[in-house]
Amino acid sequence: MPESTPKPDPESDEVTATTPSSTDNDLSATDLGSDTEPVAQQRDEVRDDGPGWMPAVMAATVLMGIMAFIFCAFSTWLLYQKRTELATRTLTEAYLPELEQSLLEPDTKSAVMETIQELAEDMQRGKLDDWQSAAVMQRLQRLPVLQWGDLQAVQSFIKRSGTPEQAAEASLQLNRLRKSVANNKATSFDFVEALSPVHVDDPTVSWGRRLGTPLDLDAAMDVVKRAQLLADRAKIPSAPQTGADVSIESIMQEQIQAGIRDGAY
Repeated sequence: MPESTPKPDPESDEVTATTPSSTDNDLSATDLGSDTEPVAQQRDEVRDDGPGWMPAVMAATVLMGIMAFIFCAFSTWLLYQKRTELATRTLTEAYLPELEQSLLEPDTKSAVMETIQELAEDMQRGKLDDWQSAAVMQRLQRLPVLQWGDLQAVQSFIKRSGTPEQAAEASLQLNRLRKSVANNKATSFDFVEALSPVHVDDPTVSWGRRLGTPLDLDAAMDVVKRAQLLADRAKIPSAPQTGADVSIESIMQEQIQAGIRDGAY
């Protein structure tokens, strides 16, 4: 009888198919190890280098700030000690040339320039202390000396080009405005505001404005209206004033003596 061929056992085949071999296990372990090695290397490469240059940069910034503060303080102290010298230079090198180019009437201009020249000479001789020089300069800055000449020019233009009624109104209101300066109720800033209708920008002038030419009668009368408002604010009587006209040279002399005696405002 021929031998019967043994039939394969299905259960054993399933076990064989489902049971991983030792070779497969070795490959899986190798793959796992190869996957974890780069991660470990990356962790080793990531190191904490500390704050770096940041503390040095912050310290240098603080030191530079301290040095800048010390420098500014020293500069301020140095300038504070030279107030008289700075005031003298301002008067002789800036203020006097501007007065020379102003529209003040010749007699008024001559008297004002003589007063400023004497003041500068007294400062150079050391007759004024630093605080007195600073106080006088502050008071001079508030005086509408340069604008006074522009106001005189506007009044003269209205007298020539306007009606008698307009000329009379201009004389009244502009004199009231001048009186407010004598009463310490108006400053150069008020005069700049009043003269704005007839002023034009000019960067070559220290205060940036000058009288425009030719003048217009309507703009000039607008100046008169603004002067009236400023005089009303200062409570200057609106009735025509008798007596001598207010002069800027007398006001300047009074303010210089007040600065020497009483200091700044």
